[in-house]
Parts: sequence; structure tokens; C-alpha cells
Amino acid sequence: MFKKRIIGFVLSVIAIFSLSLVVLPTQASAKSTLKSFPMRLHRTWYHYDGHGRYDTIHFSAKKIRSAQYYDHKWYHYTSRLHHRNVNSNKITKHPNWLVGQTYHYRGAFWTNTMGWNQTAGDGDSYKVETKRFHYRKIRVLSVAGGAENWISDHFYTHKRIAHKLGNHHFSGELYY
Repeated sequence: MFKKRIIGFVLSVIAIFSLSLVVLPTQASAKSTLKSFPMRLHRTWYHYDGHGRYDTIHFSAKKIRSAQYYDHKWYHYTSRLHHRNVNSNKITKHPNWLVGQTYHYRGAFWTNTMGWNQTAGDGDSYKVETKRFHYRKIRVLSVAGGAENWISDHFYTHKRIAHKLGNHHFSGELYY
């Protein structure tokens, strides 16, 4: 009787240890950041604000440029992507540098960008998907943030598509 309990205990410990080895690699976090943006992002994307103006985001291999009209003014931003070790504790100040990482969430691949010196918050996340609108396939760049990746804007490959769709909400997405 005592031997059966010991053998059962040993087998359960072995089973738990084996399971933890199988699950462990999928939960490991990234050790470094992106060296360049994914190719699916590379291009100029357009968003129509409904008042005759187009916000733009342009991705190249290592740079994001954006122009947004807000509060009766145009704001232009340019940031460069830089690679760093996540565990590094020697970080100098660079106000226009970004770090980026990719991840998989709710069936899509996302690219997250954060300021080089950003210590709190989640940054901006981007995903490119093909959506259907009136039986046509359209490539859509979704911009999201927050704990659940709530989408704030959609950007499109051409101005005429952006003008037609504007702030269209696609089914199956989480919006602010």
C-alpha cells in the first residue's frame, strides 16, 4: 500500500515536470527587439478623417513617418527603429527612436512599437489583414492600443479606398 502511494506520487511529479517542459517554450518572452519592420507594413497607408484631409503613415525598413491633422494643426512625426536587448539596463535617451516586437494575438500577427525610453504603457500596435467590403478584398492596416488591442483607426493602401471607407468598423474587431 505504501509502495503504491510512493510510485503514484513519483509518477505524478514526473508527469507535471514533463508538462512544464512542453509548455515552457511557448510562454517564453522575446529576448530582443526587431531589427526592421515586417515587409507587410512597408508602404504609405491612408486614413480619411471625414473633413477632406488624409492622415498618412509610411513604413520603411527602419522608419515610420506619419502626418495627422488634429486640433486645427498638422502634426508630422518621424521615428527610427533601433534594435536592443530587452534585458539591457544601460539605455541612453533618444526621443525619436523606437523599439518594436511582433506577437500573435486573436488570430493575427501584430507589430508593436514603443518609444526607446518608454517605461509604461503599451505603445502602438499594427496589423495588416485582408478584409472584405462589398465583395472585394481590401488590405487594411489596423492601429490599436490598450490591454485588449482596441482598434482606433484603419488605414488603406489608396486614398480613394480610404475616402470610401472612412471610419468603417469591420465585424469581429474590438474598437475604442
